Amino acid sequence: MRAALLLVALAACSDPDPCAGLGACVRLHVQSSTVDRIDTLELDIVYGTRHATMSTQAGGGDVVDLPLVTGVEVATTDPVRVGIVAAGKRSGNVLGTGAAVVMLDPDEHADLTIDLAPIATCKAGSRYCGGDKLAGDASTLYACNSGGVPLARGVCPGACLVQLSDDDVCAAVGGTCTDGGKYCGGDKLPGDPQTLYVCAQGAGTQPMTCADGCVVASAGSNDHCR
Repeated sequence: MRAALLLVALAACSDPDPCAGLGACVRLHVQSSTVDRIDTLELDIVYGTRHATMSTQAGGGDVVDLPLVTGVEVATTDPVRVGIVAAGKRSGNVLGTGAAVVMLDPDEHADLTIDLAPIATCKAGSRYCGGDKLAGDASTLYACNSGGVPLARGVCPGACLVQLSDDDVCAAVGGTCTDGGKYCGGDKLPGDPQTLYVCAQGAGTQPMTCADGCVVASAGSNDHCR
C-alpha cells in the first residue's frame, strides 16, 4: 500500500469543502461542548500500518470557533483504516482531545466527527490503550504526551490490555513465540507494537524501539524494524 498525508488548513463549517479537488480524503469535523475556540489542531494519525503526526493552525495566528472542519488527504491505492486523535490547543495549552476511526477507499471522501473533551490525566511517556486515561481508539496503544495529542504506538493485532500497575500492552496473538526469535509486540508475545523483542520462555526481552514501526514478517522469518 502506498500512502501519504496532506492536511488542509482549519476552516469554519460554512466554508467550502476542504476535500474538494483532492483524492482520498477524510473530511474531519471537530466539535465540543466544553471548548469554544482554538488556534491550533494537532492530529495523530494511524493509516494502515503507518503513523504520522500533523498540526494545522488558523490563518494569521487567529482563533477559530468550534465546530470547524479540515481535510486530511490520504494518497493510497488500497482501502485503508484511518484512526485520528485530535488535540485542540489555544496559546499552547491543550483544551480538549478526542478520537475516531473511519475506513477510506481510494478516491473516497469520508466524513469523520471528533468531539473534543477535557483531557484525562495520564503519566507523560507511559503507554495506554485508547480510552484508558487518554483519548484514542481502544484497539490502539498510545504514549501519553502531556503537552499535546497522544502519540500512537500502533494498532494491536488483537486486544489492547489495560494494566493497573504497568504500561498497557498489546495482547499476544498467533500462538507461542520461539526462543531466540524476534517479534513485534503483540505478535506471539505481549508488548508495544512499535518495539522489537527477543523471545525468551514466552516473554519479550531485549526491547528495541523501531523509529518507523515494527513489521510482522511471514511465518518462519523474524519480525523486523521498518
